[in-house]
Amino acid sequence: MSEVVSSKPDVHDMVVVHRTFRRSCAELPDLVRGLRPGDTERAALVVDAVRFMLMGLEAHHISEDEFLWPRLTARTVGPAEAIARMEEQHHRLEELVVQVTGALDGLAADPRRPLCEQVAARLDELGSVLTAHMDEEENTVLPLAAEHLSVAEWEELGEISLAKLDRKHLLRAFSALMAVATPEEQRTFLTKAPLPARLLWRVSGRRSHARREARLYGV
Repeated sequence: MSEVVSSKPDVHDMVVVHRTFRRSCAELPDLVRGLRPGDTERAALVVDAVRFMLMGLEAHHISEDEFLWPRLTARTVGPAEAIARMEEQHHRLEELVVQVTGALDGLAADPRRPLCEQVAARLDELGSVLTAHMDEEENTVLPLAAEHLSVAEWEELGEISLAKLDRKHLLRAFSALMAVATPEEQRTFLTKAPLPARLLWRVSGRRSHARREARLYGV
């Protein structure tokens, strides 16, 4: 029997998190393909962006594996097939992450054309699987989470994700999230964020993100 939840969590914040992954999946393959043989400085910059995306994806999915799927499975009956499919997609994504990660040191040291194409192709595949996964998650799983999880549990899910990230990457992750958020979404995130995080983003995070983007995309 489903548990009754007195107040529903705002699960839209995961849609914004997904937006950061959608952007990375759309842009990173072309950045890798655009590397020139011998340009290790540029390769290091692009590889850093790939590593950062994969790190965030791993933290995001571990929190779902450890926290979200077990609770939804225990509290719902009909969507068990959809949740099992979510888990299967995570396994495939883990395989692709391992393949990409294993090639990144070589790509940074020597961005030769065959290796660039190999890594870009794996990133394309990862993006295809991840996009389908996020589409289904937003359409099927997030409504279940809003119905069957408490506000405190939803916040705990986010805390688990953050705990999987190295502290030195937290401001960068928050800045990337704010960069894809609408003004209304930004206000919501700033309301929820601790005061130190809000101050750091305003003082340095926003500018650091803009500089990183300018170097990465040449704008």
